[in-house]
Amino acid sequence: MDQITQLPYLKDIDIVVVFAHHAEKTADQILKIRKLYPKLKFLLLAPSPSADSVREVVRSGVSGYIVFEAELDEWERAIRAVSEGKVYYGQEVMLKLAESSMDKFIQEPIPSTRDFLSKREVEVLRLVASEYSTNKIASELCISDKTVETHRRNLFQKLGVRNSVGLTKIAVRMGVV
Repeated sequence: MDQITQLPYLKDIDIVVVFAHHAEKTADQILKIRKLYPKLKFLLLAPSPSADSVREVVRSGVSGYIVFEAELDEWERAIRAVSEGKVYYGQEVMLKLAESSMDKFIQEPIPSTRDFLSKREVEVLRLVASEYSTNKIASELCISDKTVETHRRNLFQKLGVRNSVGLTKIAVRMGVV
């Protein structure tokens, strides 16, 4: 893999499919290559992963990750998704990622809503976790869409998450939903 950084034609291709036996070591190499060629997409094919190797590979910025043993149609879905600029993680990889996230999730203390969220933020959090759209939340709470977005932005900041999935996880842990 070290020699790959020396290949001048990498700037002319979109996707590199990497067959790796040691995903953690490969993740380091992918990080190095991505610094030289930031637009390059990687699809990693590796043996059944551990939770730690999945975390390392995801941090390296691969666009796709499936196991060697994956069915042919999954290989095809992965290649198609990555070539379209999407991210694709195989089912076994996703299970390890979820397992890894649950370990972290269980270890983190449960925040208390009384400590730092307003009553309105708790209401918005509950509705976001219940999969309400911004428009529907605004209608339900008799506020504007812009106000909902402000509350959502404040929730992201206060709770230290970046998306609605993160808000939903915290809402569940807080007992809001």
